[in-house]
Amino acid sequence: MDGLFADLDLNNPTAGAGSDGHVLATESALDLMERIQNRYGAVSFHHEGGYGNGTDAMCLPLGEMRVSDVDILIGTVLGAPVFVYGRHVQDWDERQFVLDAIDGTGRAFSLDGGTGKRFYVRSKPFENASSTEI
Repeated sequence: MDGLFADLDLNNPTAGAGSDGHVLATESALDLMERIQNRYGAVSFHHEGGYGNGTDAMCLPLGEMRVSDVDILIGTVLGAPVFVYGRHVQDWDERQFVLDAIDGTGRAFSLDGGTGKRFYVRSKPFENASSTEI
């Protein structure tokens, strides 16, 4: 995974993105992202958990999340960088990261708070890297 996302430029997160197939988003997540981006501007995501279904992704304004040496950029959704905690990056070697939005309350400080929805992480094994079916 070291070189897999080397072409992603954090100053221009859409550069080189979109063809890796590691990060997918449901229509519900895309709708919530659009609402949040219309209100706050560009965003980024951070996921601390492993690849298990049922964990939340933190959504923050782009540039406000402190990214450390242990956070790994695994891809983007609509130009928004998606980071995972480095200890869990190997969990994503054979799985696709699926960003969803479900009814509920988002995490503290996450921009999805107060929307009635929260960003929710699902995963699925790679079956066909070009498939967008969830």
